[in-house]
Amino acid sequence: MSLWKRGGVWWSYMYRDGIRHSRSTGTGNRREAERIEQKFKDELNTATHQLPRLDLQMPFAVLAGRFLAEGAPKPYHRGRLKVLLPFFGEIAIGSFTKNLAIRYRQYRHSKRTLTETTVNRDLECLRHILFWAVDEGLLPTNPLSRMRLERERKKKRPVLSLPEEELLLTAFGLSSSPAPKHRKGNLEKFPSRGDCPICSGK
Repeated sequence: MSLWKRGGVWWSYMYRDGIRHSRSTGTGNRREAERIEQKFKDELNTATHQLPRLDLQMPFAVLAGRFLAEGAPKPYHRGRLKVLLPFFGEIAIGSFTKNLAIRYRQYRHSKRTLTETTVNRDLECLRHILFWAVDEGLLPTNPLSRMRLERERKKKRPVLSLPEEELLLTAFGLSSSPAPKHRKGNLEKFPSRGDCPICSGK
């Protein structure tokens, strides 16, 4: 690698894999030409070794488009992007933070009544796309990799109370003896929900 001055402008010449590369630095200043030449060298190294190129200024909308085209998305991802893009679309992916995710949660709740579970699914989709960006070399790390999600409320499963159980057994002419073993025997006549006339709607 060397610099040669031609017509008052420094030119950079170097060989890589037996191929001669030349480029004008566009300047007559030696020190500036050396900095430009170093950049030229780095570009050749990147091209030769296929190193990833970070793109921290890429808008999320552009990243989402690339993900849809190249990231083997599922219908789930497409559906979530419809609500993610209005908020994140114009934001550079290098600007994402956990605080931004918190603001998104507040934004979603301000638009309509939602469960934390729904917003958690949104953010999980966003985090997945950012991991894909890391794999593609567009981001050095995923800023949401350790993001904590809100606790989700567990749905209560309906269970018959003892009085309701007695009424159900009586309605079908079954013995309603208070002895646990008899009650267990009666209930075993309906091994599954579909076998019970009331539960199955028969």
